[in-house]
Amino acid sequence: MTASPSDIDADRMPVAGAPRPPRVALGVTGALLLAVGLVLGFTVTSIGARNTGELSLDVDIAGHRDGVLIALARFVNVGIGPVVAPILLVIGCAFLWRRSRFAAVSVVGLTIAGWLSVELGKALVHRARPPITTVHALVVETKPDSYPSGHTAFAAALVFAVAVTLILLGRPIRTVWWVGVPFIVLVAGSRLYLGAHYLTDVIASVIFAGGTVLVVLAILGPWLLRLRDHDATRAAG
Repeated sequence: MTASPSDIDADRMPVAGAPRPPRVALGVTGALLLAVGLVLGFTVTSIGARNTGELSLDVDIAGHRDGVLIALARFVNVGIGPVVAPILLVIGCAFLWRRSRFAAVSVVGLTIAGWLSVELGKALVHRARPPITTVHALVVETKPDSYPSGHTAFAAALVFAVAVTLILLGRPIRTVWWVGVPFIVLVAGSRLYLGAHYLTDVIASVIFAGGTVLVVLAILGPWLLRLRDHDATRAAG
C-alpha cells in the first residue's frame, strides 16, 4: 500500500504554532555572551577580589550564617553537584522520554552543554577560590577554578534548556521563569553562603550557560526540529 500525498505532507508538517529559531542570530548572540563571560573573568581576576569588594561580601556573609541555611546550602551542594545532578537529570529525562523523545533529548543535551561550558572559563581564567580561612569556607575547594561556578551553571542551563524546549514546542514558559529564576538564585546564593565562590563567579555561570545553549541551538537546531516534528507525526498517528 503506497502513501497518499496527504500522508506524505503530514510527515513533513511541523508542530502547529511552534517557531523555527533564527540560527545566525542565535549563534552570534551566544558567541557574544561567551566572549562577555571571558572578558568579565579576565577583568575581575586581574583587579582582584579584594578590590572588587567580592571578598568583603563573602566575609560578611560568613559572619551571618544560620544553621538552617547552612543545612540548605550543603544540601544544594550535593544535590546540584557534579555527581548527583547528572544522575537526577538522566533519570528525569528517562521518564520524559516515554512522553516526548524530542523533549527528553533537548533538555538533557542543552543542560549538559550549558553546564560543561564553564570548563572553558575555568581553564582560561584560572581564578583562585576565596581563601578558606578568611571566608571560613564550609566546603574545601583549593583548585584555581573559581570562575565560573559549575553548580550555578547546571541550574541555569537546566532552566534555559526547559524554556527553549517549551518554546520549540509552542508552549508558554511563564511558569519556567517563575520557578527557574528563584532556583538559580538559590543555587548561586548557596555557593556564596558556603564560601566556595565570589559573586561574579555565579553571575558568569548564567552568562556561560545561556550563551552555550544559544550556540548549541544554532548548530543543532535543524536536527532538533526534525526530531520534534517526527514526534508530533508519530503522536498524531
